[in-house]
Amino acid sequence: MLKNGFSYSFIQKIAVLYLVIWTISPPLSVDLTYRLIALGCAGIWFAIWFIRENPITLGADQLISLVFLVLVVGVIYLETGSVSSIIKQISTFMLIICYLINYFYRDRWDELSGIVPIVLIILSVWNFKSANALELDPTIARSLVRDDESTYQYLRQGIGGYNLIYPQVCVSPLIFAWIFKSFKNNKFYFITGVVYAVSFIGFIATAGYSIAIVATVVGTIIMLFYKGKSGIAAFLVSIGLFITIMLMILYVDSFRNFLLEFFDGTAVAKKINDLVSVGETGESGESIQVRIDAYSASLKELIRYPIIGSLWRPTTAGGHSAFLDTFAKYGLFGIYAFSKIAYSVPKHYNSVYDDRFIRSVSNAVLITYLFVTVLDTFSYNFNCMVLIIASLLFEDIVKWSDLKNESVMDR
Repeated sequence: MLKNGFSYSFIQKIAVLYLVIWTISPPLSVDLTYRLIALGCAGIWFAIWFIRENPITLGADQLISLVFLVLVVGVIYLETGSVSSIIKQISTFMLIICYLINYFYRDRWDELSGIVPIVLIILSVWNFKSANALELDPTIARSLVRDDESTYQYLRQGIGGYNLIYPQVCVSPLIFAWIFKSFKNNKFYFITGVVYAVSFIGFIATAGYSIAIVATVVGTIIMLFYKGKSGIAAFLVSIGLFITIMLMILYVDSFRNFLLEFFDGTAVAKKINDLVSVGETGESGESIQVRIDAYSASLKELIRYPIIGSLWRPTTAGGHSAFLDTFAKYGLFGIYAFSKIAYSVPKHYNSVYDDRFIRSVSNAVLITYLFVTVLDTFSYNFNCMVLIIASLLFEDIVKWSDLKNESVMDR
């Protein structure tokens, strides 16, 4: 305990809170000052960890994550010979930082109590601002998926795109479950959650990002109706749902026309028309062809170097799939480490608690995150949501479900 009532745990909580707010706030993603503050918060957090736990002991999975980080840094340096290129690997650094933070709090998430509603309130503000801006000018939706200076004018106004919406998509079924459980347990949380849900649904509907909508819909259906324990079976069911939706778009006129009318003027309508064009003529529209080319490039690289990956060799990986690109670049160990870290939260809660609701939610989150990382890229913005906020949401659900003393294995 420090003087004046400030404890080490409180300082760490503030550091974590800033890291989370930084990753979810469009205005904070632009200027270097905010990134340096985030770096400082991470440094302070780890320094206190060394003070609170000396010596620090890490599990096998955490050591694997550090080896993966060394692999990424080493390969990038061999490939480019530039320290600045290593610094740009912020997504990997944040992935490992958040994973280690998750490990530290594994049995003491109560130290971060109260962060979830703060995050949902902040997200609601950005979601409403972004949806309103996209309603006034739908053409900027495509611009906001780019990571270049042309988007800074929007980000500084709190208008987000890919890096705001997709981290929320990854945990959307979990947030919906949290809102449902909070109704009987915490009315303030429930009201906060409902306002957030309205902002999120309005945002994805207005932005029209097709993968975001499909992943959210499929994940929510899995949460509501799939009661099995196996994540693999849940994935197969979700693929079946995805194919069913695609076939309905192609061959059920009333369903397709409803979607076209609902998403009129958005990118979703364009992709639906592209899909129909593929079915009728066999020729892909531009938006679909870009993805096909990107996935093909990653698969070709994977086939070329299936075991060790391309490593520092010149690569043509497509840049449209975090999963495939990591596999193609870093081989079997790389994709094993990435999967072990990135999907750790839903897998943990699925294995620890023998409860149908927890299983349904964990499988749904796993499915949404798989959809996003297999079909798209990921950035540093994802990691706080899927490794820290997701765990806090699960912990509230576990507490409200009175499952704390019913785990099926030691944590």
